[in-house]
Amino acid sequence: RQDIFVGVNMYANVKETPLTVPPADAGALQRQRAGELAQYRAAAKAADALARLAQGGAGVMEAAIAAAAQGATLGELTKALGSSAGVKAAVAAIPAHRGAEPFEALRKAAEAYVACTGAPAKVFLANMGPLAQHKARADFTRGFLEVAAFDVIYSDGFDSPEQAADAALAAGAPAVVICSTDATYPELVPALTQRLKATNPKIAVLVAGYPKEHVADFKAAGVDDFIYTGANCLELLRNLQQKTGVTV
Repeated sequence: RQDIFVGVNMYANVKETPLTVPPADAGALQRQRAGELAQYRAAAKAADALARLAQGGAGVMEAAIAAAAQGATLGELTKALGSSAGVKAAVAAIPAHRGAEPFEALRKAAEAYVACTGAPAKVFLANMGPLAQHKARADFTRGFLEVAAFDVIYSDGFDSPEQAADAALAAGAPAVVICSTDATYPELVPALTQRLKATNPKIAVLVAGYPKEHVADFKAAGVDDFIYTGANCLELLRNLQQKTGVTV
């Protein structure tokens, strides 16, 4: 999320409804744009610059810039360049994509899942300890997961891994995120993860944060992934959608 698309990969609104787009009169739009283009071309004074451009030779780029500045259309520039001597290379266009598209695909997959099942996929936040201990990471995790329209179950703080695991399993969520502090994780994460996996081996268990010195041990205990500021949001959410049955 180094590039921020507000409402898409940051600050997503899971309760928003799609906009209703009124049908467009394509014929009327075409006639309007054709008229505007005709007026524009009538007022343009690019003939001399286009003629120089068509001659080719040195200064082709400068001539093209001058013609464009005087009102030449892309079609006229292309024609003039194509007729000029020495301009023979063809350039393939770079496909255009909006940066938000892959994140929108996550939302569309979530919407399709709701249409099939009647409810969004749930993720249970196993918030550990008092509010001050888990709130920052729980809030970050909720915003992170809502990018893919997960139904985030924001629990109160639990006193023990056993209590948290039992609540998560009772909620029936296919994924659980453990939210606490790096200092408490060595005591909490292995016990909570192993209890969850022992009852439901398919459940996805994630940790909010990335305590580097304990990552290998937590993975060995069964942790599937980590949610933190430097995580690849798109890749992580795609994987989580697959693990929770949103996509196949």
